[in-house]
Amino acid sequence: MSNVVLYILDVGHGNSAVLVDDKGVVVIDAGPGTALLEFLTQEGISKIDVLLISHADRDHIRGVISLLESQMIRGIVCLNTDSQKGTDIWDDMTYELDLANKKGRLQFNVALTTNDTGKFNKGKIHIEVLAPTPYLAAKGPGSTDRHSRTLTSNSLSAVVRLIKDGSPVILLPGDIDDTGLLNLLENNASPGAPIAVFPHHGGKTGKDTDSEAFTKKFCEGVQPDVVIFSNGRGEHATPRTEVVQTIRTVLPKARIMCTQLSENCAAELRIKEFPHLTSKFARGKEKDKCCAGTIMLDLSGNEVGTQPDENTHKAFIKSAATSPLCLEG
Repeated sequence: MSNVVLYILDVGHGNSAVLVDDKGVVVIDAGPGTALLEFLTQEGISKIDVLLISHADRDHIRGVISLLESQMIRGIVCLNTDSQKGTDIWDDMTYELDLANKKGRLQFNVALTTNDTGKFNKGKIHIEVLAPTPYLAAKGPGSTDRHSRTLTSNSLSAVVRLIKDGSPVILLPGDIDDTGLLNLLENNASPGAPIAVFPHHGGKTGKDTDSEAFTKKFCEGVQPDVVIFSNGRGEHATPRTEVVQTIRTVLPKARIMCTQLSENCAAELRIKEFPHLTSKFARGKEKDKCCAGTIMLDLSGNEVGTQPDENTHKAFIKSAATSPLCLEG
C-alpha cells in the first residue's frame, strides 16, 4: 500500500501544506520564504503537480519564487485575482508564473473557486474547494457581497477541504475573515472536518474583528477535534489568548497544536531537546522554537495517524511552557 501523507509545515508565521498522494504532490500555499523548498528537497520531492494559493498575502505566496527558480512546479497553479494587492512580491510572482506558462513549464490558471472541486485530485484524496463561489471571486476584493458586506483579500481566501473515502479529513481555510466565514457557512450546509487549521494563525482577522465571536462561529461551524495554528514565535504574538480560550470553551475536548511555541505560553525558551518532533524539516528547529513543529497526518490507513503523538507532545508542553494556553481548563 502506498503512503498518503499530508504535512502541515512549520514555515514560521505563514501557511503551507503538502499532500503526497499516490499519483502526485499537491501544495496548498507556499509560506513566507524558502521553508517549503527546503522541506521538499529534504524529502526528495522534485516535482509539484498542483499548487493552490489561497490568497495574495506575503506569508502564503513568497515561497513560490524559490519554487519557480528551482523549476519544481511542473503542473497546475491556481489562484484568484486580487487587483488591490499592489505589492512587489505579488506582481513578481504573477509575472513569473505567466512567463513559465508561456514557456509551457506549467499551467497558470487565474481562478480557484467551488467549481474546481475534484479537478486537483492526485490519487486517493478528494480535494474540495468550499469557497469562494464564482460569484464572490468575480466580485473581487474591494466590492461587497449580496448582503452589502465588504469583501477583502481575506474574505476571498480559498477554503480547501480534503476528503478520504467519502469522509472529511481536514479543513484548510486560508485567512478567511468574518465576511469570508459567513459566506462559507451560508453556502455550505456541512463545512466541518475533524481537523482544521485555524484562520489567520490565530490572530485578528480584521482591525475591527471580535476575535472571540469569530472563533466561536468557526468552531461551531466546523466542529474540529484537532485545531492547528501555523504560527511563528515572535511574530504577531499568535495564537491570541482569547482565541485559544474560546476554543477551549466551545470545544473543551479538542486537541490544540501550534507549529511553534507561542510567546503567550512561554516568555522564554527553556528547552533544548525535542524528542516528540518528527524528523521532517521545521523552521522552528533552527532556534529551538518548535512546539509541534511540522505536523504529519498519515492518511494511508482507516484512521488518520497524527504526529507528533498527543501524549509526548503534551509532555513537552508541560515542560516547556509556563502558561500553556492549550492545556488550561
